[in-house]
Amino acid sequence: MPTSDVILVTGATGKIGSAIAKHLERLGKEFRLLVRDPKKLSDFPEAEKVTGDYGDVESLDRAFTGVSSAFIVSGYAEPGERAKLHRNAFQAAQRSGVHYLIYLSTLGASPDSRFPMSRDHYESEQFLKATGVPHTILQDSFYSELAVQMFNDEGVMKGPGGQGKVSWVGREEIAEAAAKLLASDTPLLGTFPMTGPSALSLSETAALVSSLKHRTLRYEDEPVGAAKEWRSKLGVPAWEVDTWVGSYKAIAAGEFETIDPALATILGRPVSDLESYLAARPDL
Repeated sequence: MPTSDVILVTGATGKIGSAIAKHLERLGKEFRLLVRDPKKLSDFPEAEKVTGDYGDVESLDRAFTGVSSAFIVSGYAEPGERAKLHRNAFQAAQRSGVHYLIYLSTLGASPDSRFPMSRDHYESEQFLKATGVPHTILQDSFYSELAVQMFNDEGVMKGPGGQGKVSWVGREEIAEAAAKLLASDTPLLGTFPMTGPSALSLSETAALVSSLKHRTLRYEDEPVGAAKEWRSKLGVPAWEVDTWVGSYKAIAAGEFETIDPALATILGRPVSDLESYLAARPDL
């Protein structure tokens, strides 16, 4: 059983994990960082660091020992295999007697989603529920940061997204919410959609980002076949192509247009819309 109030943060060299750790630091909480390479954690010189990997069960058992709660970021692997890696982490937490877990999932996680990662997240959620460990599942919409990064050098975002809308949500606000839940004596248990306060089509997104960046940007809808064809020539695995194209297919099907008040409730304040979030972060 846990012997302290240590909070474990996985994926601490990633953007969401490191942001959560910074919020926990500000809150004065004791935390442990799980990473593949602790040398990459120069931002946290005083924090306890453990080397581990979701594929190494022994390293997970060491990482979760003495931990009261933990944040489980999603790993990187082919859908299906990735869910099994997440299961390793959930089961290690269960064996160590961890009291509370937060798992970062995706909006619309479902076995029938057009987005392969959403199907994988659904399977991961089932693995988590099977452990019986009290938990919160945060189902994130697409990050507002991606609304800037999805344009190519010519200023075009291409994909079979149709007229579907996205309830863009800021990564930093998700990190703040996760840290607040981890630090709470009475965390909010259950599954919660994490969304912005409004949803925009990809064409509307392009117009908004254009005005903020003073650059001509546009969205170009394309057939699924054409989308797969040019992405297949980029030298990436076939499953990455399917995931990439599947994200747009899910947008077209309305899987990322949900608007939910849960994030604002956790933060205790209104959530930033895409315009205000990006305007406050001109370096994105």
